[in-house]
Amino acid sequence: MKLLTAAEIKKIVIGIVISDGSIDVSKSRFDLYSKEEDYAKYVYSVLTQITGMKVTFKVKYDKRGYTGYRVFTTKHAYWKNLGDKLYCGRKELNKYIVDRIDALALAHIWMCDGYLEHAKNRKLGKVQNIGWFCLESFPKEELEILQEHLQCTFGISSSLIKKPWGFGYRIRIGGENLQKFISLIYNY
Repeated sequence: MKLLTAAEIKKIVIGIVISDGSIDVSKSRFDLYSKEEDYAKYVYSVLTQITGMKVTFKVKYDKRGYTGYRVFTTKHAYWKNLGDKLYCGRKELNKYIVDRIDALALAHIWMCDGYLEHAKNRKLGKVQNIGWFCLESFPKEELEILQEHLQCTFGISSSLIKKPWGFGYRIRIGGENLQKFISLIYNY
């Protein structure tokens, strides 16, 4: 893997922590669980580039027959600084964090918590693709900050769709906006 700049590492980490990753602020540690081995190994290789950080990659076997991969770190000041900006009692999307989301961070949010759905358009009778960000752990107001950022920074319109779990909303991107989004993150 190529050597990344500090800014690139921070963008990757922000994308991961917004989605499936977490920071234990009290212990200044990072943790990620993924079902994708290649992705977990990639995250491991990114984190090993942070000076003085001990990173562990571990295979986890579930009783139900699933295999997952965990990447975690020991205590490090990097997590204290970032955790203070991301957590205020719980993980939150605030203006400070959302303003730092670029194409690289979006790609990692997508790789952790995004998926593509093929759905039939009832009006046209055609199958179309719909992109979903499964970020129900954030309230509607915080997701609206992310939506505004997508629109103002990248020209990508999205909608919030009500879901019966978490805080109850999921971001949906469709049509031409989905094509713009995929073109934006494709290189990552």
